[in-house]
Amino acid sequence: MQNNALIKNANSFIDNIPLNDNESYILIEIDKRIYGFLAKDVLEVTKISELDYPDEMPCCILGFIKYNQKPAAVFDLREVFKLDRITYNLSAKIIVLKAQDSICSIICDKILDIKKLDSKKIHILPYQKVQHFFNGLYINEQENIYIVNQSNIVKYISDNKDKFPTGSKDKNYIVDDEKSKQVLRDRKNFIAKISTEVQETKPLYDMGVSFIINDIKYYINMNNVKEFFKVNNSKFIKVPYTKDYILGLINIKGDYITVVDIRSFFNYSKTTIKEKSTIIILNSPEYKIGILADEICESMNINFDEILQNKLQNQDTNTIEFVKDNEIYQVIDVDKLLSDERLTIC
Repeated sequence: MQNNALIKNANSFIDNIPLNDNESYILIEIDKRIYGFLAKDVLEVTKISELDYPDEMPCCILGFIKYNQKPAAVFDLREVFKLDRITYNLSAKIIVLKAQDSICSIICDKILDIKKLDSKKIHILPYQKVQHFFNGLYINEQENIYIVNQSNIVKYISDNKDKFPTGSKDKNYIVDDEKSKQVLRDRKNFIAKISTEVQETKPLYDMGVSFIINDIKYYINMNNVKEFFKVNNSKFIKVPYTKDYILGLINIKGDYITVVDIRSFFNYSKTTIKEKSTIIILNSPEYKIGILADEICESMNINFDEILQNKLQNQDTNTIEFVKDNEIYQVIDVDKLLSDERLTIC
């Protein structure tokens, strides 16, 4: 049954995200706008599942989910921000957050990225009040990101009950055909099952990102990723007397990063730079290295035991090849990669 493949990815535990002077944010999309939440406030990201409904609830709440055996309201920010309401389908995501002394969750169209944002580029909105919905607006050449203050949103809803009248659930804002309802029910049951297995000291899943190089899918743990950088029209500075898999140096925010063609390094065909080509800069205190990818695919959450159980034979020394949801992935072992003497030139 294909539902198993869907619900295996239901829970996403976001832990140990490396931080530096610039904070990490989880970026989501609602109504084609990008919103950011501090990564350290994010407790969980999951696909939408069947919700619990009390007899009455404020119109901005879709329902409730359980987090650590406690109810967490699922807010629809479209209602709070006075946007047009929609019916969410099975691809919608729920992000669970710390909000002062409580837990809240927010439904969104999609999860976009985990990104470090330069605090100097976050600007206070001109109409900003002390307890506004947003901490500011992040502005750069590629995108504008609204930095959300979820604690203020929860407080605003609590303090302004007249603006969010309580009533019965008289309209479905979540897809409710029989097939979809079964998927939502299966996801809820799966989440309930694994929530009893998760120990506070050891997350069940590791968060990573999948990407494509020459039609091959790879996976790398987010703890090994410092940031992503679109190649666009950037030029590589070729280093003399280096191997072909060393594409050269590239200046990223004042740092010169050595870019490696990982496919060529693994003795496969060379990677061609394309429109969506992205450099994945590795999180290493010793080396400034990035690997070239054709395209970043999606965030993934994989139990390492799952990798070991589903790995294939004849592995490359720097990767583990395994199958997930009928797709083959090459998991890059960054520690082994960086200790390979062939990269000492870097």
